Amino acid sequence: MRWIRVLLFFSLICPALFSQETQLKLGDLSRVLREASLDPEACFRVRDFAYRRNEVRLFLTEGVLIFRKPVNGIRTGAVFVASEALEDAEILLIPPNRMERRSLASFTGEPNLAEHFQAAVFLFTDGTGEKWMEELNRSETAKRSPERGVLVAEKWNDVVRNLSDSLETRLLEDLSNGGGPGKGCFFAALSGRKLGNFDIYLDPRGREELLVGQLENLEGRNRYNFWAHFEPKRAQPILVPGPVAKIERFEVKAVIAEDLHFNATIRMTLRSNQDGLTVLPVDLSPRLRVKAARWNGKPVEVFQRDALRANLLRNGDSEGLLLQPAEPLKLGETGVLEIEEEGNIFFRAGNGVLYLATRASWFPQMQFQAAPFEASFEHSKLLTLVCPGDRKEVMSGDNKLTTCKVNQPLRLFGFNLGAFESTSVKRGGFEVEVYANKTLESALVNRPTQIMVSPQPAPGQRRRIDFPVVLSTPPSPADPLSRMPSMAEEIAGAMEFFSSRFGPPPLARVVAAPIPGSFGQGFPGFLYLSTLAYLEDRHLPATERAEWQGRYFREILEAHELAHQWWGNHVGFENYRDEWLAEALANYSALLYLEKRHGLKSVDIVLEEYKRRLIFEGKDGKSLDSAGPLVFGMRLRYSDPVAWHAVNYGKSTWVLHMLRNRLGDAAFLKMLAQLAKDYAGKAMTTEDLRRAAAAMLPKDAPDRDLVNFFETWVYGTGMPHLELTTTLKGVAPRKVMELRLKQTLVPEDFALDVPVEIQLPRGQKSIRWMRSGPEDDVLEIPVIGPVPPKVLLDPRGTILKR
Repeated sequence: MRWIRVLLFFSLICPALFSQETQLKLGDLSRVLREASLDPEACFRVRDFAYRRNEVRLFLTEGVLIFRKPVNGIRTGAVFVASEALEDAEILLIPPNRMERRSLASFTGEPNLAEHFQAAVFLFTDGTGEKWMEELNRSETAKRSPERGVLVAEKWNDVVRNLSDSLETRLLEDLSNGGGPGKGCFFAALSGRKLGNFDIYLDPRGREELLVGQLENLEGRNRYNFWAHFEPKRAQPILVPGPVAKIERFEVKAVIAEDLHFNATIRMTLRSNQDGLTVLPVDLSPRLRVKAARWNGKPVEVFQRDALRANLLRNGDSEGLLLQPAEPLKLGETGVLEIEEEGNIFFRAGNGVLYLATRASWFPQMQFQAAPFEASFEHSKLLTLVCPGDRKEVMSGDNKLTTCKVNQPLRLFGFNLGAFESTSVKRGGFEVEVYANKTLESALVNRPTQIMVSPQPAPGQRRRIDFPVVLSTPPSPADPLSRMPSMAEEIAGAMEFFSSRFGPPPLARVVAAPIPGSFGQGFPGFLYLSTLAYLEDRHLPATERAEWQGRYFREILEAHELAHQWWGNHVGFENYRDEWLAEALANYSALLYLEKRHGLKSVDIVLEEYKRRLIFEGKDGKSLDSAGPLVFGMRLRYSDPVAWHAVNYGKSTWVLHMLRNRLGDAAFLKMLAQLAKDYAGKAMTTEDLRRAAAAMLPKDAPDRDLVNFFETWVYGTGMPHLELTTTLKGVAPRKVMELRLKQTLVPEDFALDVPVEIQLPRGQKSIRWMRSGPEDDVLEIPVIGPVPPKVLLDPRGTILKR
């Protein structure tokens, strides 16, 4: 440790030693960062010190502010303490939109944040430390206080180190690649007097730069609650930086051992997007460890540690690691990054069935870029490995060698391993291969149950208490191969249906393979389908035998995951706020196929089930719909997984169903085809959908730009109860029929355009639109001749209402 103290000493007297020209290795830089204690010589008594950044206002009314010692010439942190009488600080934050104010209120009880705090730990790589030091050195009210700094440092050094460790990968990346204004981050962990501990995080890499939230441990699992997350108000929109390097190709050589241990070497052809690129940030599953890495054959330093906050703030199941080539990369420089990884991504589900636990992040990525993919897998000759693209299988000694090649750019590459049998269907230029396990996983195997038999006592005898126990005969065993041929036909039919509406899929060959559990996933050219989808209704577990659930596993799941070939793979989405689009479009595409096969009534049954789930009340007594809007995405998944599922799948499908009825069938289908064409290979946003739908609306429709529709259903929460009353007023010839629309059980700002059908004599109909709101909407219609026999509210059931 002595050499670290020497480095720290020189960093203080000569910060230039730690500039980009004399870059430390990642491991050394990490140790220097961890040893960067609070600096008593940089401790100030402050009064009325203010910091403003976008919507954040920090007021250090009175207290002590002490800075961390420099790292790489940069002050990376500070601590503020208000421990004496009259010392205080306050943070003010006003989210710029209703949605985020409502989110903040759901956690704190107030739509705006105005919290006094007694302590704060700051971490920054954006130049804030240098700016604050400069301001304090010029200030007439700030006084250096090294004697109090010694006491504060002694108490707070470990706290600073722990928080720094939780963001270490991000701090090291900025220190290596260059932070500063507009590039580096700002983080504050505050100890509020009422709200307890919470964080403020500002990251200019994202369009939504500002986050306020709280780390929480629930039942032994860490999760991060996003209190509010938004894009600050700006005079001009910013250009969000892309990945530091472009991936041009993936090549994988993997070995899956008899014990299922996974070893792989991944070669990524990269082109640097910036000059002087020192560190390459990479995403990978936490189940995998990087053993070694090379850039163009030369060793690369690997930094892979758990950084709690940095990983929880990511959108996905991967973790960040850093790779440092021997020399910084120049702009446009191309080379091969070779990574050796190992870990356990397969688990045994019993009865010889395997479960692939890591499907999306088993190979290194950089912001989920798409590139051509070539892979080879050496594995047991008793098993079959399935994958998309051009697949070949040969014997290699006592093992099999399976190779897969896809020339089209892919973001995700799915594969699976098992004791499979298969069938295939070729139709209309497409090929569908379905693989099935020969046996069921242990959780689905029928077992005999114990039954206590109480025989009827003979006359004069008492009933026996020691009932004999017998074992019931289990039902006939389910055969996971039985539905395989029909599944192939169903998927092929769905391929033809979707292709006729959205254009050809990215890959003409689609592979489906089983995955234990009750879920599915759709990757390019590859479908993971729940084992339950392979079973007849009578063999489903008792908990899955409801009519709706049987239909889901038989007819919706396959089509839904197949539709992801277009929605989610061919058409991408910008960030977590737009993820709902992938599920909504895939699920509604599946319902369109269901409608083609079984009629609109079958779709209505599914929609009613989604409605029932949305109305269901959780532990807090509130409906699942009220947990958060569609655009909260992973935020909702972290805070309430049950509500997230109901909203992300059920409500999102209802939103498209309501849009379909606003546009009409022909215009709606035309819109879907246009979206698939316009955003092929691109990222689509929620606002892109709004604009596309608005362009297809009938000219006489209300809410022509659909702003109110999206504010209500996509950016807001609520399912209204609507009541329409009719009253005849006046006498002929001035007789009028008053229609009064009343809504309840929704927030006051909930507004909705509702169709009202007035049935006229001789079978004629007239549609009028009314808008619900906090006040009753009243519409007066002149009555000439006979009174209309019926007035129907939302006659086709096209509104998501109670």
